[in-house]
Amino acid sequence: MHFFVLMLLVSVVFSEEIKLSDALKLLKEKNYDVKIAQYEVKKAEGAYVQSGLLQNPTLSVNYTGLNFGKSFVYDTGNTLFSARIDQPIELGDKRQYRKLSAFYQLRSVEYQRDSLLRSLELQFISVYFQTLSDRAYLEYLSEDLRDFEKMLKIQEQKQKLGFLSLIDLIKLKLYKVDLESAIQQAQANYKKDMKDLSFYLGGNYEPAQVQEVTEDISLESLIEQALENRESLKSLREQLRSVDYQIKLLRAYSIPDISVGVEYDAFGVKYKPGIGVGLSMNLPVFDRRQGDLLTALNTKEQTLIAIKREEESIKKEVSQAFYDYEASRKVYSSYLEKKKLLDELLDRTKKAYILGGISTLDFLDTLRTYRAFINAFLQAKYQYLQNYHRLRLLAGGKYED
Repeated sequence: MHFFVLMLLVSVVFSEEIKLSDALKLLKEKNYDVKIAQYEVKKAEGAYVQSGLLQNPTLSVNYTGLNFGKSFVYDTGNTLFSARIDQPIELGDKRQYRKLSAFYQLRSVEYQRDSLLRSLELQFISVYFQTLSDRAYLEYLSEDLRDFEKMLKIQEQKQKLGFLSLIDLIKLKLYKVDLESAIQQAQANYKKDMKDLSFYLGGNYEPAQVQEVTEDISLESLIEQALENRESLKSLREQLRSVDYQIKLLRAYSIPDISVGVEYDAFGVKYKPGIGVGLSMNLPVFDRRQGDLLTALNTKEQTLIAIKREEESIKKEVSQAFYDYEASRKVYSSYLEKKKLLDELLDRTKKAYILGGISTLDFLDTLRTYRAFINAFLQAKYQYLQNYHRLRLLAGGKYED
């Protein structure tokens, strides 16, 4: 058993310790989902670049005057040659509206990426603190086993001298087996945690201890901060701006566009070539993008509802996280007070048992009670810390040490 614990500790030595703030920064660089979302931003950048490009000019060349004989093609001399370049020009600020719509869509996609990162950070925080909790429990069990083995050797000597019954010694050895089984399970849990941590960070890292909370927290200020900083809400607001310019663009299609052209013409063999200019205009009589405009107007109304829903959702998330934090803080405080009593009880029980003041059954019952308490105490401690940092993230906070 000690060999397996030693091997696990060796693997930890070769892992780099990382603070929570640094881990969250690394998550942005290493996580696969964030990398995928970054390409969505690149695609939106491409759409923005495309939206600002001018339309291509059109070149047309015509030659007329060839005639067909019985066996060959010949020039009649009565020819027409023309070359023309036309440049389409959009009126009604269509190009500007298109660029602005694409720009705010790009901003929206960037906030969507950041919102995804925040969701991943919330998942990661759960893994980070679970790893801390499982590691602390494993360390406690390992230390407990070492102390118990020392005491067991003393009791074995007592049994040989006739001061301890064989039944009591067997009970002690069975408890050791139970303790070793608990360590094996704790090792499995910790290994799984480390694998999860490695998946998020792309390497072998060991979570650093997190300081306990000392600041006072106001629910109203957290909600206000969240409504100001949460990327999911910012993304919807940028989408709304994008749709507004999309609506302006579609309404501008009722304004006709023009095409300006320059033409070179030559007629016959003796006719002096000439250069001319021309203007053409499309007439938005039938298609003025009425259907697209109706779609955009409804998209705007849909986005306004989505913004309202997201605001209410954020308020609910922050409020629930705040209540979870407050409850876990009180639970942890209660466990802290009880731990002092149980530490004293365990110390007295061990001394009394060594002196023969209590039975083996009472001694083992105290050990089991204390072990169950420590497990619950550690879970309460790290759940309280996790809820605090989760609350900070939901409120739109950034981690800077």
